Amino acid sequence: MIQAEVTDHAALAARSPLELAMYLRSQDWTRQSKSGTSAQWIKVVDGAEFEALQPLESTLRDYPARVRDILQVLAVVEGRSQLDILADISNVSMDVHTVRAFPAGNVPGTIGLDDGVQAFESLRNVVAAAAYSVRPDQARAVQPARKPAEVLKFLREVRFGPGSEGSFVLSVFTPVPPRLASGQASLFDEDLPQAMEPAEPFERQVSLKIYDAVRAAYDAANEALVGPAGLDAFTTAVRDGVSANLCEALAGLGGESGHPFELALRLAPGRPLRTRQLPPIRFRHDHLPVLVAAAQGLRERIPEEGVLIVGNVVRLHREETGSGEVSIAGVIEGEDRLRRFWVNLPQADYDQAVRAHREMLSVSVRGDLVRRATRLHLRNPTAFQVLTDLVEP
Repeated sequence: MIQAEVTDHAALAARSPLELAMYLRSQDWTRQSKSGTSAQWIKVVDGAEFEALQPLESTLRDYPARVRDILQVLAVVEGRSQLDILADISNVSMDVHTVRAFPAGNVPGTIGLDDGVQAFESLRNVVAAAAYSVRPDQARAVQPARKPAEVLKFLREVRFGPGSEGSFVLSVFTPVPPRLASGQASLFDEDLPQAMEPAEPFERQVSLKIYDAVRAAYDAANEALVGPAGLDAFTTAVRDGVSANLCEALAGLGGESGHPFELALRLAPGRPLRTRQLPPIRFRHDHLPVLVAAAQGLRERIPEEGVLIVGNVVRLHREETGSGEVSIAGVIEGEDRLRRFWVNLPQADYDQAVRAHREMLSVSVRGDLVRRATRLHLRNPTAFQVLTDLVEP
């Protein structure tokens, strides 16, 4: 552990009195009194009483020095680096998810370029999958590519943060509002614990769903490895937030080499939740192929409903007249990846597909997407139409 002292006045001054108070209370300090420009906090550890004087006004000339004094006391009480404590104070209103990867043969703290890029994208997908499944009616084995506005808004608020020492670490920071009752003036009132609200905001619900869904996927992978359940272990866990999307994202965190990784959650001290124990979840190398197989199995077994495909007809097949099969090279709404889709169309739509193929026009069609081996099939196609170029007036 690096026992570094924080002397940067700007970094010290940036921590507000509210953040200091929230952190002290989260660490079981008790406010004894308040007078003038400071509040007295005490904590008893192994029979020894410690005191911290917390400034109440950030406009004080010596405010950075007073914050440094608190850091010195906290470093002694907690046995931690002032740098780490200052970081926790800075994130007192943040739920922090960390993914610690253990790639073999790398210098500690580093990872291959491609694996690193994949890890960032996969972690975003883990968050998105969990955010989508927060509402019970949206717990699906295969999630749509296009996410609701509430999920997209949440993703814009989430931040990647700096890593830490040791193995390669990714951190995601989710801002959550403090747990204060309406009309609560500040965090310096004695009645704060009684004023806490039971309801959790969407941001906290997502944080807990990420952890619970990842834990459910981990348990399902263990069950699939040692028990007879196989894919059924994952379908049963759909109600807990497990989906093909989540399994693919978790497997992606292991990179091309499938290295082990660990996911942990630290809840914002400003919104404590003492009823939950959240030990880190560590995936082994042998878990990752199971996750990949589970994602493929879920996509084959359970269709992704209401998918909109836009592209060009590249193949036509019909025995004589009536319905026929077409192949469309295109993209799913909300994605950029070009893929090939197979669709059986009724006669009227098939005739339109022939025209689109002949005139090289784009088409769109909506249906339920399923995988069969290496092919993507669109079942129950509706709203097939030929897209013509818009002519500006």
